[in-house]
Amino acid sequence: MTHPASRNSLFQSLLQLAPELLSDCARVSLKAGPWPAELAEDDGCLYFPEDSLWGLSTSSGAPQAVRLALLGCHHVWSPQRARRIGLRAEVLVAGQALRVSESLVRAAGAHTANWWLQEAASAPALLAQMARMVFCAQHHEAAQSLASWLLLAQQHSPSAALRLPERPWRAWLAWTPEVWQSAWDTLESQQAVALVRLEEGNVMALKALAPLSTLACPCHQAPPRD
Repeated sequence: MTHPASRNSLFQSLLQLAPELLSDCARVSLKAGPWPAELAEDDGCLYFPEDSLWGLSTSSGAPQAVRLALLGCHHVWSPQRARRIGLRAEVLVAGQALRVSESLVRAAGAHTANWWLQEAASAPALLAQMARMVFCAQHHEAAQSLASWLLLAQQHSPSAALRLPERPWRAWLAWTPEVWQSAWDTLESQQAVALVRLEEGNVMALKALAPLSTLACPCHQAPPRD
């Protein structure tokens, strides 16, 4: 049963085993852009995206960051663990996330053991997503990759009407303006996407999934739910 407290599937599962954790949770609002500086040192918490979407990449300290994965309503994020292996997150779609101390989750007792197994089981799926995205970026045209990644973003969003702010998405991809425009023009010419102009900037809207599926590369075919 879906718990009414959250749209994150992993958090729903956790609350079914340890509903008392709900009183120790906090909702945080995240703006589009790099992972918020005020949370950068908060390394003892787990974050569960609800309606926000995050891009995962290698650390900016690398010569050239590699875009690895999209995190959404089926994921949990640990800044502490991520820093240990040189990963960072950027907020691509502003929204909310639930935050809870990892130590409190571990202190909840043996009855949460099944949840930790579920959390661990999500790691191979995330690694598979990373492998697909890296392969896609290296072997397919930008328009194909963009279509695949937009479909992946839809998969990890709780909303059927996914809208992505253009500026954070472009910054995360780190494409040249020419590559971006060419990829976007291809998708727009097939009526797969549209640009909505709002006060806060341009927002990409997915007009139809069928054209995107046609334009996407094979990396997106039958992807596992991460």
